[in-house]
Amino acid sequence: MKGKLLSILKVVIPLGIGIYVVWYQFNQLTDEQLNQIKDSFAKADYFWVLISVACGVLSHISRAYRWRFLLEPLGYKTSFINNLFGVMIGYVANIVLPRLGEVWRCIMVSRYEKVSFEKLFGTVVAERVADLIVLLIIVVTVAIMQISRLKDTFSEMLSGFLETNSIASLALKGGILILMAIVGSFVGWRILTRSQNTLMIKVRGLIQGLIEGVLSIVRMKKKWAFLAHTAFIWLMYLAMFYAPFFALAETSDASISAVLASFVMASFSIILVQGGIGVYPVAVAQTLTLYGIGYETGFAMGWIIWVAQTTMIVTFGVASLIMMPIINARTETSE
Repeated sequence: MKGKLLSILKVVIPLGIGIYVVWYQFNQLTDEQLNQIKDSFAKADYFWVLISVACGVLSHISRAYRWRFLLEPLGYKTSFINNLFGVMIGYVANIVLPRLGEVWRCIMVSRYEKVSFEKLFGTVVAERVADLIVLLIIVVTVAIMQISRLKDTFSEMLSGFLETNSIASLALKGGILILMAIVGSFVGWRILTRSQNTLMIKVRGLIQGLIEGVLSIVRMKKKWAFLAHTAFIWLMYLAMFYAPFFALAETSDASISAVLASFVMASFSIILVQGGIGVYPVAVAQTLTLYGIGYETGFAMGWIIWVAQTTMIVTFGVASLIMMPIINARTETSE
């Protein structure tokens, strides 16, 4: 009962935050601002939105193909179409509950490809590590490009923090936290490796599968192909975010700094709330105002990008849920 309640809260709380943000933001807008947003939607050139959707589709296709490079060192050759179905189903699941997509993607592919869930999940973790590295590179790039803006803000935050905390107290608190982390890790590791409890045995199996999946990056024969697909995926992510900027005259000349900064903030919004519901347009709008673009225009742009990509994900994801069992049933019959 407690587990079910927690599962429900994990969905309801972030979703509630997203809905509240939508209500709050629209409630704060004046009639004039709402009319400006409506005008932005009416004037938008949706050719660029279609280009954005196409870039999104290409990134998902590349992700499905890249997955095979991680599975091959483990001795598995999965079909491209099942990988693609799994990827799209995973994206839909992530809209319902953050990180559910990675699990559901592996469950679906495991069902039809006869590959253990643990090893599939390990490879997904490995590819997420690669993607995280790329995202961090983009974040660092944005930080470097905005060093003058960040310098003053960071100085103010640091001076305010040091006013309420002495160096000695910070060192003591840090030392205690490090010691607690070391002791906790040691005790946890001893319990995990020596316990014969059924749950602990399953956890050990899961960790072993994760390790094998991560190590598959080192073992893979087609490292350069994997890196090329990773670069392509992120170029498509940036392109699908950037293309709609040309749909509005007010954002068509936005600087690369503005695009990258709003891309980073939009990415973080998806992590905070499933699918970025409600907070995605706000993150885009708030960031673009720092670069001289009106809040109303930025808000409309955020909604255009979010609606386009979410519609694409839901459409292809639901289609994948329907088609995956049908395609595999036909394959089994023909064999």
